Amino acid sequence: MQIKDHKVGPNNLFVREAIPDTKSFDSPLVLVHGSFGGAEMWKMVAHGLSEMGFHAYALSLRGHMPNEKINLGEVGMSDYVEDIKQVIEALKLESPVVVGHSMAGLLVLMYTKDNPVKAAVLIDPSTSSEVQREPDEVKIAEIPDVYNVMQAGMPMDPMEVMKALPDVSQEVLMQMKDMLGEESGKARRDRKRGISVPEGSISAPLLIMGAELGDSLPFGISLESSRNMAEYYNADFFEVKGATHPGMLMGEHSGKVVAKLTSWLKGLEI
Repeated sequence: MQIKDHKVGPNNLFVREAIPDTKSFDSPLVLVHGSFGGAEMWKMVAHGLSEMGFHAYALSLRGHMPNEKINLGEVGMSDYVEDIKQVIEALKLESPVVVGHSMAGLLVLMYTKDNPVKAAVLIDPSTSSEVQREPDEVKIAEIPDVYNVMQAGMPMDPMEVMKALPDVSQEVLMQMKDMLGEESGKARRDRKRGISVPEGSISAPLLIMGAELGDSLPFGISLESSRNMAEYYNADFFEVKGATHPGMLMGEHSGKVVAKLTSWLKGLEI
């Protein structure tokens, strides 16, 4: 496997390319991180996919490490979707499989609604308005313009973090601490108020994966939520047993994510 780093598009976005020694699939994979993170969150999964013969591109959304700092308070979900579009166009990626975790699960769904993709994969996705509960405007108004994981509910006590994330090693938890930055409150308000992606607007093959322990942290995504998304969109669904929300990408069960993604795409003859 070879690794190449790029800066692309009008927003000079960071992209880490993982090139397999032997390419087994024609369609490139575009990996999009969730709140607070960056391309580095995909390291385990990207390496695993490369070993399976996939050519993968993990991007960092605007304002996320290692990209230039900006005023995230002005950035909404539609801006992040534009970032995905810019990366795919700048790198001339044809018929991509677009994969998103958490917030980016919804971003990928939004992108797929209006752009051609070979397939889409949502890992512990944020919900569309068609699936989520009625918005609570009082709580939405309390969301700051920019916030961090502690403000989102990450425990301060390291022992509590380890208890909440039993599938993530202490070494990886220390690395994760350095990977997580700030996030846009505007984008969070967009999600909480509801973003509509009608079921009929998605024609590409769709896989949704849910973590058994997805809501072990306050800002996680419950398994029930992921199931509800799969039911509404008539998507293939896979539960990752023993996995937490961040553990889907950075935990001991991330290999299950790679294995399912590989077998599912093989089934589509991609």
